[in-house]
Amino acid sequence: METLPRLSERRPVSGQPVPHHQRRVRAQAAPGDRRSGQIGGCLGRSRGGFTTKIHLAADGRCRPLSLHLTPGHYGNGPQLQPVLQQVSVPRIGAGRPRTSPGHVLADKAYTSRENRRHLRRRGISHTILERLDQQRHRQNRGSQGGRPAGFDPEGYKKRNTVERAINGLKGFRAVATRYEKRAYSYRGAVTLAALIIWLRT
Repeated sequence: METLPRLSERRPVSGQPVPHHQRRVRAQAAPGDRRSGQIGGCLGRSRGGFTTKIHLAADGRCRPLSLHLTPGHYGNGPQLQPVLQQVSVPRIGAGRPRTSPGHVLADKAYTSRENRRHLRRRGISHTILERLDQQRHRQNRGSQGGRPAGFDPEGYKKRNTVERAINGLKGFRAVATRYEKRAYSYRGAVTLAALIIWLRT
């Protein structure tokens, strides 16, 4: 019998835009969706056109652990905390579910001070690539710029697991191209695809 992963494994985090099929759906500027807790219809214009962005955390076997939807033009960085807050892995036997991963891997879109501060506050070690502009800004400030953030190049190579998890979700046509009008319907389709991936592995 397959057991759920322990949260001591590394958790890659990423966000990926999904194109929207425009023929069936009209954008709605709803303030929020009560049923899903998401932002409006989760539709927005980005480089890829009219899109919805899927933010997710995955375990070391490329299985999604938590999902969060935003409009396509929303940034990735502010979504780190909502994604991690949804992680909940039941323990084998009695006890509350584990909600804190042992380590987080994320790309440079998540390298804000607020995200690093949040991870340190929760006692979660992390490997996040620092952006070049942040490095230059820190160096220009001299001794007041602080020390550089720790970075493990070998550990960072495992971040590809979240990209493979997203590719696994995009293998489902209903996820790769959004046809649903409402955000909660699309979230249901993505959740169903994630469940199928869990059952297959």
